[in-house]
Amino acid sequence: MDNSSCRRVNRKDVWRGLGLFCLTVLSRVPFRSQILYHWDSVNFAFAMQRFDVAAEQPQPPGYIVYVWLCQLAQALFHDPQTTMVWIAIAGSGLAVVAMYLLGRALFDWRVGVVGALLLASSPLYWFYGEIALPHAVDLFLITLSAWLLYEAAQGHGPCLLAAAVSLAIAGGVRQQTPVFLGLLLLVALIGFFRQVGWATGLGWTVLSALVGGLLCAGWFFPLIASTGGLDRYLQVMGAFSTRFQDATSLFLGAGSFGLIRNVRKLAMYTLYGWGSAFLPFGVWIIARLAKRDVRPDWGKVLFVMAWLIPALFFYVIIHMGQQGLVFVFLPVLLLLGALATVRLLAKQGGRSLSLGVMGIVLLNGLIFVAAPEYPLGGDRLRLLTRATLVSSDDYYQDRFEAIEANFAAESTAVLAASWHHVAYYLPEYVRLPFGVGSKWEIDEGNPTGAREEIIAAPAELGLQLDSQGQAAVVVFDPDLMAFSESPTSVHELPLEFGGALEYYVLTGEQTFHYGRRSFGLVEDQPF
Repeated sequence: MDNSSCRRVNRKDVWRGLGLFCLTVLSRVPFRSQILYHWDSVNFAFAMQRFDVAAEQPQPPGYIVYVWLCQLAQALFHDPQTTMVWIAIAGSGLAVVAMYLLGRALFDWRVGVVGALLLASSPLYWFYGEIALPHAVDLFLITLSAWLLYEAAQGHGPCLLAAAVSLAIAGGVRQQTPVFLGLLLLVALIGFFRQVGWATGLGWTVLSALVGGLLCAGWFFPLIASTGGLDRYLQVMGAFSTRFQDATSLFLGAGSFGLIRNVRKLAMYTLYGWGSAFLPFGVWIIARLAKRDVRPDWGKVLFVMAWLIPALFFYVIIHMGQQGLVFVFLPVLLLLGALATVRLLAKQGGRSLSLGVMGIVLLNGLIFVAAPEYPLGGDRLRLLTRATLVSSDDYYQDRFEAIEANFAAESTAVLAASWHHVAYYLPEYVRLPFGVGSKWEIDEGNPTGAREEIIAAPAELGLQLDSQGQAAVVVFDPDLMAFSESPTSVHELPLEFGGALEYYVLTGEQTFHYGRRSFGLVEDQPF
């Protein structure tokens, strides 16, 4: 491995890092989401009020250090949504700085700057820097840890110690992260021992393990205690994992469906996160193969592969979830795109390189800022862009305001697929959860959830009749009307941003059917 990258951070690095941080933060500020975007976002908001992994506040494995950070910042912002979004923005800025340092260490300062700009402008990463989830912070800690591990592999003991601290904190933010980086840690340790010898290497390794272990214990034991002990925690984890992996993991019998689902989602999310940086990388690889100019630095190849393989294996074979999960390896791909860009254009002069990088960054930015949520129409392809943020905010805010303005809480039940959002924003209303399988899942488009079949009058639903002797059941999500047994009895309330809020009006004598696969007024449907 090349030792020339192991110099200390100098004044130029500080100014470059500061500029990249400010540029990234300023690019995020105008597009902040206003409503909790994701189901998990609601989990974290509830966790800031009361941490309880068994109640999925938040979801397993717990993210306890992230929740602590949110609770600390809550004193400044006084609102979970605002708190988590500003943490994501700050995390995005720090991640871009870490990306510069990693690129500079692996290759040179130009690759570091280009890699940082590619990360800052990645449409997927930009999106996650605007919403209330921990993934932007997670990518920062992953990239920081990778940089420190690479420097440790060059023989820098203090970097190994710093990497242990970074990995311990990363594990507290997202417990899966050290597992995915475990092979990278092993490769770094092997390189470290080769550089400094066994005696020195063992001393630094023991010290790093002790410090990292103590930091991990600082969040692990409170996490376990909060669930009632290790056995209870493992039970909660097992039940949560089985709920998802039964239909995705080859090891749990998902078969070809699970494999195809995982590969499809992984490929789409990776390409979108890679963004326009994929183009110069593809051109560079083809050019090198055509010229038979393949002389890899095997030390760096090993480092990159050790970073990529564990996450790719898990996501392909076991489970691929939401888009932000690709952040565990996305920095590698963006750095390869940056390396390709520099190698292709640097020989043409600094002006060509600057214009080329500017073009890639502008294209990425245009995708995020200007691309529609559904660029092909319908729901065939959905991009996470600024339009998606606006659409999500409008969707929820429109319905929350309409319900609060037109329906009394004591006489209204809200039937919703988005019932978790309803529970957070409209806690005083009776909730009737009615889940529907998501796209590309085994239960896609079908009702989900273990509900009992009930036929109930308003009082049995926990509702009081209003002054006109009526109660209401509001259908929060318009897609749910496909499961209505009594569409002719529905009323509509126009919404500000388009569409209408459907609802049923019940008198004291009428009953409402709320079942596993459908719902509606009983008088319109014989039972």
